[in-house]
Amino acid sequence: MGRASSGMIPKLPGIYIWTVDLRDIAVAALEHNPDDVYDQIKQTMARPRHEALESGMVGNYRHVAIQDRSPELTGASAERLAQMVRERNLHLEWALMCATLFQRPLYVGKAINLASRIRTHVRSDSPLSRELARLHLTPSDCAIVLLPVKSPDNIAELIAAEEARRRSQEASESGSPASPLVREDVDDRINEQYLEDGPDSEDELDYGELLTSDVSPELKQADELIRLAESLTIRLAHPLLNRKMD
Repeated sequence: MGRASSGMIPKLPGIYIWTVDLRDIAVAALEHNPDDVYDQIKQTMARPRHEALESGMVGNYRHVAIQDRSPELTGASAERLAQMVRERNLHLEWALMCATLFQRPLYVGKAINLASRIRTHVRSDSPLSRELARLHLTPSDCAIVLLPVKSPDNIAELIAAEEARRRSQEASESGSPASPLVREDVDDRINEQYLEDGPDSEDELDYGELLTSDVSPELKQADELIRLAESLTIRLAHPLLNRKMD
């Protein structure tokens, strides 16, 4: 998630998932021993799931932990992997891309502005970054899969107009003249509140909650659409780090 990558994220509404990124293993696999590659894949698969998710007392047992562990690769899968590494099979990258895209998500989220929300997440002091650190992961260990809403065609302009309207209203209430809209200023205000509340706080301030009754019907519809998509995805995908369901 460097500058080049973050610049590719659209400033559109949508939902997104965080997953463990296995793609780099394929690039390095061609230069390593097959056994080492196999061990690296096993470790990568296991890292986000080895910590206890819940713990407490059950009956006379004083400490009971619930832990999520992914099953290990079978011997046949290990041999198949070793053969691909030995043969320098370039299609190994495709297999690990599939695992990156279709695995159980770490986190599912929504945003009216995907670019702003992802930029918030990758900050080292963000709640999600802290949750990843607890699992011995960093944002650079992860992939982000985005599914933006591209209709209506003027949705980006509607988002910018709502930010400008809100900024003007705040300036009017404070009695100070409104300065030119700078998107990063709006994002920083949201980021600061987000860092205080955390991603699962009941008082979470996201772009959806910034929408007022007088925003355009198209923006309201986009907000409702991504909220529904997020709720359905969370319930079907069972992400590891989501606690707040709506």
